[in-house]
Amino acid sequence: MKTVVAIRNGKETLRAQAEERNGILRSGDNILLNADLVAASGLGREYVMREIKAHRITPQIEALGMRLGDNGNGLVCRWEADIIAEQRAEAKKAYEALPAEVREAKEERAAISELYARSGKALNHDLDEDNVSRGYSLRAEADRRLKAWRAQYPAEARKERAASLVAQAEHEEDLAAGALVYDADGWIGPEERQERHDDMMAKARMLRAGAAELAK
Repeated sequence: MKTVVAIRNGKETLRAQAEERNGILRSGDNILLNADLVAASGLGREYVMREIKAHRITPQIEALGMRLGDNGNGLVCRWEADIIAEQRAEAKKAYEALPAEVREAKEERAAISELYARSGKALNHDLDEDNVSRGYSLRAEADRRLKAWRAQYPAEARKERAASLVAQAEHEEDLAAGALVYDADGWIGPEERQERHDDMMAKARMLRAGAAELAK
């Protein structure tokens, strides 16, 4: 079986292991039901489910299943592998359309990230002393190349910094939402919770303002 994705009006509603038999999508002994067809059939969902569980899948019941492609009413079913292949093709096309300098910046930045990853693995997971030493060497090389990258590609560096600030702002906003309900077993009162919330939101606004400034 393969993974099928059901999308209604652009939003994913179902992801399941399935196969196509007689033009209908099935997951094991079950049919992936099309709710629109079930409603229009007049049979009632409970009756249909009862028949399927009893393995009495008549042609009338089978006709209520989802099909690959456009099912009408905004419902589309596609194999996940096809979606991924399409997304990769679109990403490749968009990447190739970028100016050469931007592609070079992205490729160098990816190589730097790989250096940091290799350094982290050597420093945190290897016990051999030579490997630890190599980890520090890799990190020093990554630091050097990152500094040079930021100098050579200032526009890309600003975009990266702006994205980092937005991510930090989103984190502060999540913390702020939690601060309104977190009371540490009654030790934090409503006023202090509100104050903590307001402080975090103020920090988030500053971070977003910084990101907006970098984006100019």
